Amino acid sequence: MAKITITKKQREDVESLVIKFFDVLDKSHTNSDYYKKVFAELDDNQFIKMMEQKFPFRFHYRPSVVEPTMKQAEDALKVLGVPMMEEISLDFLYENKEGKAPKSQKCLVGYTYDKKVQQMITKKNKLATEIENRDMKSGLLKGHDKGAGTSEREFEALTTFGLDETIKEFAKPKADAMLAKNVMYSNIASTGMVKMEDLPNEVDDSLAKNLMNVFMIGSHLNTNLINTDNYTTRSLKKG
Repeated sequence: MAKITITKKQREDVESLVIKFFDVLDKSHTNSDYYKKVFAELDDNQFIKMMEQKFPFRFHYRPSVVEPTMKQAEDALKVLGVPMMEEISLDFLYENKEGKAPKSQKCLVGYTYDKKVQQMITKKNKLATEIENRDMKSGLLKGHDKGAGTSEREFEALTTFGLDETIKEFAKPKADAMLAKNVMYSNIASTGMVKMEDLPNEVDDSLAKNLMNVFMIGSHLNTNLINTDNYTTRSLKKG
């Protein structure tokens, strides 16, 4: 591989952009002074090596001293040509005759770097096809039947899209609501289909909820997770 070189002008442009960015973001000049010192101590090879790092620059934050405002953050992003507020294409709503989707009002946009974790690749990308090995306390599948779980991230995404009925499906019969699950399988076996309105929706039909309720009672805390009529307190009053 050919050796990377840099001209004096190119290095000056990079350093100038970095210093300008931090001067706008940090009015105390703590960060810009730090990187001026770092750059002054580097030869060209060391400078290139630093630029090849995934995250060569870090913001040094100090409470009450280096605390950028939102306006300063926005102005600093303008130096880099990166907008803080952007319109979002709402492709999931509809498209007009020209094939264009409506746009949202300008909103704060953050960029994330998605990285595949080895554990995610090898263990967390399969669905459970058998449900016999189940922890009857927590309701979670275990052993060979253990598969990818539905976390709060999936529920947050479903909530964003307004898919309330899908949430009920994943959180009840397809989770640990054993009564609803049995009725669901029975309907599918007998009629070949199932409807959410045909499934029972009992307040105590959840293994995880019952487990949490037991923990709370064991801690001498009364909740309405299961006892929605506050039966425990009412019984104590009667006694």
